[in-house]
Amino acid sequence: MGQEKSQRRKRPLVVSKHGQYRFQTGMVTASLLQRGLSMADAFAISNALKDEIASLKEISTADLELRLQQVLDKWPGIDASGTAPITGEIVTAETPMVKAEDGTFPFSRGILLRYLVTAGLGIEPAMDMGSTIDHWLRDLGEPEVSEERIEAEVVRQLTTHHSEAHARRYRLTGWIRRSTRPVIILIGGSTGTGKSTLAMELAFRLGIRLVTSTDMIRETLRTVLSPEVVPGLHDHSFRGIVQDGQALSNPEERVLVGFRQQAAQVSVGIRGVIRRAVRENAHMIIEGTHIQPPFEQYIPAGVDVYSAGFILAVPEESRHRARFPKRATNQSLRDATTYLDAFQSVRWIHDELLRDAEDTQAVIVANEQIDLTITGVVEYLSQTLPLAESASDASMGTVVDERLADAPRTLMLILDGLADEPNPALGGQTPLGAAHIPYLNLLAGSGGQGLILTTDSEGVAPSTDEGLLALLGQAKLKNPMGRGLLEALGQGLPLPQGAVLFRGNMATLQPDGTLADRRAGRIRAGVNDLLADLRNVVLPGGLRGHVYPGHEHRVVVMLQGQGLSPAVSDSDPGGEAVVQRIQEVRPLDDSPEAARTAQALKALLEIARQKLESHPHNAERAARGMFPANCLITRGAGSVDQLPTRRHRIQATALVSACPTALGVARAVGLQPATSAEMTGNLDTNLDEKFETAATLLAQRHFVTIHFKGTDIAAHDRRPIEKRNFISQIDAALGRFLDGHPDIATGLRVVVSADHGTSSITGNHLADPVPLLLSTWDQDAEPAEFSEESATLGAIGVLRPGELTEVLWGG
Repeated sequence: MGQEKSQRRKRPLVVSKHGQYRFQTGMVTASLLQRGLSMADAFAISNALKDEIASLKEISTADLELRLQQVLDKWPGIDASGTAPITGEIVTAETPMVKAEDGTFPFSRGILLRYLVTAGLGIEPAMDMGSTIDHWLRDLGEPEVSEERIEAEVVRQLTTHHSEAHARRYRLTGWIRRSTRPVIILIGGSTGTGKSTLAMELAFRLGIRLVTSTDMIRETLRTVLSPEVVPGLHDHSFRGIVQDGQALSNPEERVLVGFRQQAAQVSVGIRGVIRRAVRENAHMIIEGTHIQPPFEQYIPAGVDVYSAGFILAVPEESRHRARFPKRATNQSLRDATTYLDAFQSVRWIHDELLRDAEDTQAVIVANEQIDLTITGVVEYLSQTLPLAESASDASMGTVVDERLADAPRTLMLILDGLADEPNPALGGQTPLGAAHIPYLNLLAGSGGQGLILTTDSEGVAPSTDEGLLALLGQAKLKNPMGRGLLEALGQGLPLPQGAVLFRGNMATLQPDGTLADRRAGRIRAGVNDLLADLRNVVLPGGLRGHVYPGHEHRVVVMLQGQGLSPAVSDSDPGGEAVVQRIQEVRPLDDSPEAARTAQALKALLEIARQKLESHPHNAERAARGMFPANCLITRGAGSVDQLPTRRHRIQATALVSACPTALGVARAVGLQPATSAEMTGNLDTNLDEKFETAATLLAQRHFVTIHFKGTDIAAHDRRPIEKRNFISQIDAALGRFLDGHPDIATGLRVVVSADHGTSSITGNHLADPVPLLLSTWDQDAEPAEFSEESATLGAIGVLRPGELTEVLWGG
């Protein structure tokens, strides 16, 4: 054998600009498989190539590609005309290089193919997309391309040629790779529902390296806890061995009580495993029968993770039973007879987990076909995990603000548009002055008051983004961003290089050309249907337009292509215009880019008007006496190129809101954004959800802000009574938060202010400074008044934009 081995010819060295390595037949085989060849053909062709170059000592990658192509050209039954080079695995001199945070590496179509299939594409469409991206990279002709830029192009291609859902699922894969916080995925379900198979496949698809089962955790616990101490832990979960001598005659009850006991014992180990994953800063999937909703119970207090969980089910009992003999053929130690004999018990647990899921509103995934199940799970994860952060935060690092290290825990409440004018409908009081606010008054009794200017422009009313920047520590951004870019950041939209974005409204245009309502009656229902044909609009000059739905009537309008500029005017006349008529879009400088952008926006707005005007949903709205959303108006142009190449997130800070502008400002200045579906950004928002989210964040952070939009909306709509009532509701929710979380409330510093004032009489922003309340919670304090008037007389005086954080943190 030794002599035979010594007589083997060494494989040729493959030489590239990146180094050299021995020729590997398996690498060629894998590459050919990714091109769609059968295993037999791929194996035979790679061996033929090996024989072709056997006499060589070394070969360049370019020559290797050429020889492979020659073999393919001669191979019977193979059409190699469309076969791309195998540079996905064998690196050539022309292979594009990808620059990521952890280094630079050759572009791999094989890896991209995996993520595209994970996103829900079939093999052939995924291969076509991989080829498209490969050609795009080569056409760029750049030696290195950032990972974020490639992802943005893939997202654009998926959105254009497939769907936003495909793009979102693809973005999930990149978000998990870049997340600096561990991602924990919990998969529950009874025995035989396919949890372990799904967990392993999902881990491969998402690039998660740690996978464990509750069976393994239980086995570890068994080594330290004897059967005499915990007998139920030392048998199957479906045996129903009950501790403490409970005598249960009902078989189902006996099984379920025993199962719950064992699950409770194993939960201790689950939490320990998650703590270990956090210490190692590692993503993890945990699957097992013992995982029960609510899944939050497994996340230890004080750990900083992203988590999601679901229950796997096999609804049809006959299919569930049939799984055990099939499983036994692949897992010889899992005898099917054991499980089939106890199948009724397995099924009782199966149904119990479904009831738990139903009671806690947890997601249940039916596992009937693995590929469909994976796509469904990836879709769920892409909507559950805070994926919005990835598109805009991909370049964000985390920095430490030393001023926060010894600062008191602080909750800041920003009531958008809080300040107001005395209103006849409220007996000459402002909405704040008329509101029932016992908790704010208690804070006023133990703290100080004053005013804040939220703009440097004297006599000019600040916008929401300008006011938020003034409160959060910056009079203005170092790189000014248009409102459209901030809105896109807030929504986590893909931001391709060179794109120009606008904040927009769906509005109501009358036959005479005037606007009946700039907000189309704050339309909510049917918005996605109305905008379905405007997601990807071909425009002259090789440009494209995209309209993304935002909050209620708001939209983000994107122009994408080469040679664009944000130097274009608004088509929105604004709320203070005497004549409400759409303004003509015009360039704001003499550059050809501005002219090109203005013409493209005009074309997109006209296409939008035609499509919206004829949409049946608008006919229904008009028939019901509602404002039709039959046109778009835009303002606040901003370019993706205005984003800094590297941004930072300030450690231990966060902002809770449903307003895209507020979330965009948070991302721009470095606060972690937090939102949920129950936060609507209107008067019907779930206030308790906002405060509970803040409570969770405050358990781990020094500074958390909650932004409330409803005060501003009520004032814009000239509804002073609703504004007063909403302020009262915020106060009541604040009280429930303080009373319900004494551990957080003790010593909590509370800041209350506004980004600007909004008049409930005119519906417009006010140029006056806004009230400020700065206090430490003391439930035994003597209450005092908190209003515009008391703030004017307060000892803090008047702060200028950016000075509040100096008062709070110093420096």
